[in-house]
Amino acid sequence: MSTQVSTPLADLGAGALWQAMQGAAAGRRDGHAGEVARLCGSAGSPRLGWIIPAPWPAVAAATTAIERRLGRPGVRRAVLLGTGGWSFAAQALCELPGRRGIRALDSLDPVAIRSVLGRCARAVPGCVAVSASGATLETLRLVEAARAYGFPEPVWLRDEASAPDAFALSAGGDRDHVAMLGAPLSLAFLLPAAVADRADLARAYSRLRARYQMIGERVAHRAAAMPLDGPVQVRLAPPLWAGTGLRRWLLQLGRQVLCGKPGQFRPVVTVERAAHPGRRVELRLDRAAPRPGLSSLLDVLYAAGVFVGCLALRAGLPVAEHDNVRAYKDLLGQADPELPARSVTDLTEPAAGWLSGRPDLRRLHLVHYGTPAPAAATSRDVTALTGRPCEVHEGSAWNHHSFHAVYAEPATAVLVAVASDGAVPAPLAPAARTLRQIAVATHLALADRSLLVEYAPPVVAGARR
Repeated sequence: MSTQVSTPLADLGAGALWQAMQGAAAGRRDGHAGEVARLCGSAGSPRLGWIIPAPWPAVAAATTAIERRLGRPGVRRAVLLGTGGWSFAAQALCELPGRRGIRALDSLDPVAIRSVLGRCARAVPGCVAVSASGATLETLRLVEAARAYGFPEPVWLRDEASAPDAFALSAGGDRDHVAMLGAPLSLAFLLPAAVADRADLARAYSRLRARYQMIGERVAHRAAAMPLDGPVQVRLAPPLWAGTGLRRWLLQLGRQVLCGKPGQFRPVVTVERAAHPGRRVELRLDRAAPRPGLSSLLDVLYAAGVFVGCLALRAGLPVAEHDNVRAYKDLLGQADPELPARSVTDLTEPAAGWLSGRPDLRRLHLVHYGTPAPAAATSRDVTALTGRPCEVHEGSAWNHHSFHAVYAEPATAVLVAVASDGAVPAPLAPAARTLRQIAVATHLALADRSLLVEYAPPVVAGARR
């Protein structure tokens, strides 16, 4: 196969590519394995923990040790606090049947915080905070909110363990995971799965260990057959049973690993079931996982990760880096949460009026920082009125799964809709303020292709001290 992208791995056959990936994950740093390790580096470490599942005894020992630190070996209740892929994967787990004992929270919106923490507070479960650095601002704010609801101090999952309150994200203790590729093999996913049903995890994980070679080879063949030139569109088709968490995880996986990076390979990534003309790259994730369950979810997460990783490696992309997010994160300290914004009740009209004079902006993302979304903020309505394909997302989830890609697309407009302060109880005020700062920083980072508006959120009841 001929490609216009010339990289050391572009023309490798599927077998050689898959072998190089496994070699790199096993520690080889020569030849093609060395190139894989180089492309998967981040913060001084190769992030290769998504390729080879650790032995089950290592997973069992690591999850049991964390449960003991939580104070309840065998506990069936836990809340996971984290952002981006760490939380999206845990949300996908929570959406499976029978996983009522675990909850995941990634939003600083007071309504979302109360919905999760307020419901769990009477029977205070274990609390786990996830951040590779241990210093993610949003995660720290979520920990503060959990304290306000009477939760115990969390056990942390980080790049590196620090006894007695922090454990490594990897079952082997290595610095080998990143959020967008952390599921299903990092402890950020495996711990809540063990808390929910350890016996089911043991069965499902052992099945994945027996099948991962077959799954990897299959998706590597699929990725190796794909063109790397021209307007490539990558469609990850989720199973029918996929919920919001899994869809968000797939979006972050595809858009952070493949999009917004230097080079000739500039794909468009979508997560949808419907076929569209001209789609050149597609992974149907429902064929091997027709029914919801932990085994099916493990298969979907693993297959999607290897598939997207293969495409990125062939295109020579830095797999584990997504530097564009710094564009808004670097502005957080300067973002004035009181920045004036037009007050609206319906987002369709301001979006249409704004875009009527901007023919250069051919697509639109409507991002609302607060729940629920303002009235009539559906992608179909906004698309019909503006004449632009529109995606509607909740912030700051969008900042994790799509900002990196959209920042590099100058033809994409972003309407930033931020909830007014409303009646936010004092214990949740820092979280609400930080969420608003993220919205304002996002608006500032996108400059003249962003419009900032404000809408009134529902009233939030007070937090329990």
